[in-house]
Amino acid sequence: MMVPLTQLEVIAMRPALDQVLSVLQELRLAEVVALVEPGGAPPGLTDLIARADALCALVDLPASGSPMSDDVLQTTLDGLEPVVVALLAEAEDLRNEAETLPRSIAALDAVQPLVPELGRLNDRQLANLGLASMALVLDDPDLRVVRELARHLADLLGRAHLLAYATAGPGTPVGCLLVLRRDDLSGVNALLGQERIAEVGVPADFAGRSLRATIEAMRERLAALPRERMRVQGLLVDALSPAVGPLRVTAQSLRMRAERLVAAQRADVSARTFRLRLWVPARRAAMIERTLTERAGPTVAVEHLVEGDLASDQPVLLRNRPGWQPFQQLVGFLSWPARGGLDPTGLMALVLPIFFGIMVGDVVYGAVMVAAAWWLRTHGAHDSTRGAVGRVLTLGGAWAMLFGLLYGEALGSLGHRVGMPALWVYRGGPTALEPLLLFSLAVGLVHVTLGLLLGAWTAVRRHRRRQLASKTGTLLALAGVAGLAGARGAGSPADVALLAAVLVITGLVLASATQGALGLLTGPLELLGTLGNVLSYLRLAALGLASTYLAEVANELGTRGPLLLGVLTATLFHALNLTLAAFSPMIQALRLHYVEFFGQFHEGGGRLFSPLGGAVALTVGAGRGAVPPAVDRTIPQPVPAGSSS
Repeated sequence: MMVPLTQLEVIAMRPALDQVLSVLQELRLAEVVALVEPGGAPPGLTDLIARADALCALVDLPASGSPMSDDVLQTTLDGLEPVVVALLAEAEDLRNEAETLPRSIAALDAVQPLVPELGRLNDRQLANLGLASMALVLDDPDLRVVRELARHLADLLGRAHLLAYATAGPGTPVGCLLVLRRDDLSGVNALLGQERIAEVGVPADFAGRSLRATIEAMRERLAALPRERMRVQGLLVDALSPAVGPLRVTAQSLRMRAERLVAAQRADVSARTFRLRLWVPARRAAMIERTLTERAGPTVAVEHLVEGDLASDQPVLLRNRPGWQPFQQLVGFLSWPARGGLDPTGLMALVLPIFFGIMVGDVVYGAVMVAAAWWLRTHGAHDSTRGAVGRVLTLGGAWAMLFGLLYGEALGSLGHRVGMPALWVYRGGPTALEPLLLFSLAVGLVHVTLGLLLGAWTAVRRHRRRQLASKTGTLLALAGVAGLAGARGAGSPADVALLAAVLVITGLVLASATQGALGLLTGPLELLGTLGNVLSYLRLAALGLASTYLAEVANELGTRGPLLLGVLTATLFHALNLTLAAFSPMIQALRLHYVEFFGQFHEGGGRLFSPLGGAVALTVGAGRGAVPPAVDRTIPQPVPAGSSS
């Protein structure tokens, strides 16, 4: 529901401004109105907050200890960041090595079959023959570097060398084996160091080894990398653990200070006094006034502003039951209600799960959704999005189970086949189409009518006569059309049809009269649009029937062929149907609310109430994964390779 807001004006001596803002931060019940265009927090303060948050994000430890002074914080950050930068750089190198080593090993493995005898020779055997070998890995998918290397080697060594190369597959590095005389090593090393052959990787870790020794060394290194990465992570935790608790407390204190500085810039400050204007919940205004005078001193004067003095940019404060919070977020996903409007959260929380249940309508599907929702809520205690999805899915799954009983469906037609009775109508039956369509139209008529009634009530509250006449006329015309349809279908007396026709004409005249001469066109068009909105609810039946028929296909395929194959096929199709049932009905239910229902009364464009201290509270335990601003994560990735001499 919408919580009424009022404005307070606080006047006091200038030194009390920070104390007043501190009290308001703790209360989290007041939004500061900008009497002066504010600036931002000091850059030095925001930089300290960002640096402290970045370090805290690397280790998941709670806040503890006392806030540090700015000087102590600066010293702590200056001491920790170089250590963290070095450890993160080492961790990045290890991660890159873990990604590239398997590709390099595969590339060199591909070379061995080309020269099996040479590939099996070790370093000593090659030295006895007066030969040397180099194992190279090139990031050269188009073989440009290989051809250039071969040309330079031919110019330098003539025919006194062997260059074999291969790839493990398209787009993978090229593995090369170069065999040459030991006396030519110095010239080849100089060639490989030239800028035009820069893509050739010759890391020192694998230098001076034969092909076999290089591959073995790479595999040993790959096996040791998990331990190395754990060691670096342990060093990082050891370095940060003593400081993270106080850093979190200090960062929170700095955020509160920064918020107070920005709020102070919104006040009208003179040489000796200040004037602060606040939006507060009307029912809490007296308590806020009492708290300010008690804690900020008797010199603080608080005045309640009358309606004519209120600022025009009034926010909206919504307060709903905890279980309705996910639906409040869905309302905000479209647009928050405008000042003086209606909060549709409660109606959405009641009706949207019903629409979802109408479309899904399967006991087993609903039970699986409830179980999935329970898992989301259990394992997403610290994830507001996951918890919100779990709450919505719980209600939708429960209604799906209820309508599954009405339809007699459990895994589609399987429930009907095993004798599960349909308490209302089985959707897969030959006579189900007409009652389902009529039921959907009835639901749409009730929902749209409710929206029109809310639109008329909003017009009364805002003293909008034209809007009231338009909504009332549309309601009368819609009632008349429904009466005509019912009279024709039920064969009612002519008097009933005549009364319905009178309602249609009266509604059209009333809706058109508010628009002047243009109303002759817009009145009938508005009625047609409203009828289209009602017909749009036929999707409730259409999506439900599509789900039923897909489940029927799954069950039919399950009975064909071998038992194991049939069970597997049916399971896959039911899993697909369940996935579609979890998303498509929810999207369609939201669409019916956003377009057909909200369009009758909802005026968006509102701005949520943002109390002092509220945004700071949301930043506690900020997201992980950030890095200190001084950390350079763009570390060059070496190309693993090896050589032997």
